[in-house]
Amino acid sequence: MVTVLADFEKRVTEIELFFKHLENLEVDGALLYFPNRARRKTQPHNNELIKVFKANVFLLLYNLAESSIKQSLTEVYDTITSENLTYQDVIDEIKKIWIAQKHDNFRNKGTENIFIAINQLANEIIDIKFDSTKVISGNIDGRKIKEFSTKHGFSDRTHKNANNGNKLHQVKTQRNNLAHGNISFAECGRNYGIGQLRDTKKEVILYLRNILRNIKKYLDERQYAI
Repeated sequence: MVTVLADFEKRVTEIELFFKHLENLEVDGALLYFPNRARRKTQPHNNELIKVFKANVFLLLYNLAESSIKQSLTEVYDTITSENLTYQDVIDEIKKIWIAQKHDNFRNKGTENIFIAINQLANEIIDIKFDSTKVISGNIDGRKIKEFSTKHGFSDRTHKNANNGNKLHQVKTQRNNLAHGNISFAECGRNYGIGQLRDTKKEVILYLRNILRNIKKYLDERQYAI
């Protein structure tokens, strides 16, 4: 998880740099400066462009969420698989994932084959793979992350100021609206003040950081094993 957390903080830094520039434009009234011009060396920023910048905050935050959750779950699956654990060695949540991946075709087998598979199950080495294309596709929000925590057995508890990641749903919705062309960037940006975006940014980053630390603890303490 060291690499995952480092990448997360790198992306957070990028978001903070972008947001600081946005604040400079709207709050502090920054001007464009053209040193090589003979006249009119300064020019105010276009208000429509500022709205476009605001909309991009949702893209940056969603990118942070999806990348960090995808990397974290991949780390979980790779770590468990690398330890050569058997079915008897892991918690029920991981057993269910293993059964779903390895023996999802029981219904298409005869009784004798099912009997053999069940008897072999206890001694099989856990080999699970995380296929992000099947479970992550523009759908990451607080509810989805809670589903992941329940499915894998890591904690979803976060700081009260993270508000259970509620604002991440708004981020997901606006990101998808932009990605699918349901709304223009300027239309999206005009609906949000800089204060609203700041609050959203803070809450989403805090929530995700807490979740990643929960997953790190889950791995460090081998909470997936009995």
